[in-house]
Amino acid sequence: MAGDSTEGTPPPTPGPGELYPGQSAPLATLTPTDQSGVVVIATTLALVLALTFMIIRMYVRLQFQRGFARDDIASVVSTVTFITQSGLVFGQVHHGFGKTIDDITPAGLLASQKIGYSSDIFYILAVFFTKCSITLFFVRLSPDRNHMRAATVCLGVITLFTVGSILATTLRCDLSSPWVFIGTRCPGLLVRWQAVAVFDIISEVAIFAVSVYMVRNLKLSTAKKSAVFFAFGIRLLVVIPIIVRLLFLDSEFSGVDPTLDGVMAVVCTQIHISFAIMATVMPCLRPFMSALSTHYGGQAEVKTPGNTVLSKLTGNSDRSHRENKEAKKLEFGYALDDITAVGDRCSRHTDIETGIAASGGVKTAHQPPARWDGSDYRVAVSSKNLSVDGNSTQRNQSNESQRMIISKNTEWQVEFQTEETWRPQGTRHSYG
Repeated sequence: MAGDSTEGTPPPTPGPGELYPGQSAPLATLTPTDQSGVVVIATTLALVLALTFMIIRMYVRLQFQRGFARDDIASVVSTVTFITQSGLVFGQVHHGFGKTIDDITPAGLLASQKIGYSSDIFYILAVFFTKCSITLFFVRLSPDRNHMRAATVCLGVITLFTVGSILATTLRCDLSSPWVFIGTRCPGLLVRWQAVAVFDIISEVAIFAVSVYMVRNLKLSTAKKSAVFFAFGIRLLVVIPIIVRLLFLDSEFSGVDPTLDGVMAVVCTQIHISFAIMATVMPCLRPFMSALSTHYGGQAEVKTPGNTVLSKLTGNSDRSHRENKEAKKLEFGYALDDITAVGDRCSRHTDIETGIAASGGVKTAHQPPARWDGSDYRVAVSSKNLSVDGNSTQRNQSNESQRMIISKNTEWQVEFQTEETWRPQGTRHSYG
């Protein structure tokens, strides 16, 4: 009976700081004097989100567009910089950051400040590379010289702002040990970070202004323009963590316990970098690229009635010269072979059954819509094969020549139709 009463007795409740059998201690404990766990959780989540979006970008680029451009490289560099910066933040926590200053040894306090000094530099660089990715994407997106010039100027201004930000945050306090700001006189720290924040906000607005300048004159439906503006404009949300970070930096620099009061400033820093990286991925997603597939850097696929892909072009992407040459041949072959011939004029229609045209003897075929965005205009392309003398469509004789001779003259005429009227624009090309 005694044994039965012993087996029915519940295990003793562990006291404060004790664990049940089989339990392990948590990685971090949140107390009023120790908030280091908040920094670890925020940094880990921000890093995981950034890496996830970067993997999505790499998948889209490799799977659908099959090429890497300069904007992709800048985006990868920003992610690698963020990984380095996050590692430095974990190092700060290891040396006591997030705890009250009374619980940190003097050596740990000095090491935490050194690592935090380096982390600030990588923070500025990570955000800078995300901006480079967006501006270089603009350059790849449009072949228009004015658009490229605007994007290049924007990139130059961002670079100057970044250099100024690094100088403002590194040349501070005592230049022999500029990382030390706790327990020493170091005026103007908040003003320096306010200047960095102003540079960031101005550059973000400039990036969005360039995207508006590029898209405003495109003949797109309102829904598609809204999708484009959303893809680029969502980056403006980084202004929120920038401003909130300044408020927490004020508390850190003016408080008596900066290692504890600076926790939320670091959290805002991680949110800023992570969201900036995620924002560089939004314009590269396939739904956006399909909405802007005008050969301005995006993938364009044209299929014949047999569902054979004839053209897969990516504008100014970094393909090899040979691949670009083959793609252009395919596109040119589509323009010559698959337009619908009606007399001497060849017009694209959406529903035309296969047949023989009245003149010219060219087969007609079902074609996709000439415009994918529902714009109210049409384009008609016409061609006429001529002999060398321009009077006969019959094959020329070789005049008993022993050499192989192929000669073909083609006359092209392009007509552009808006809602009001037709505006013919003729161009002639001769191939012989």
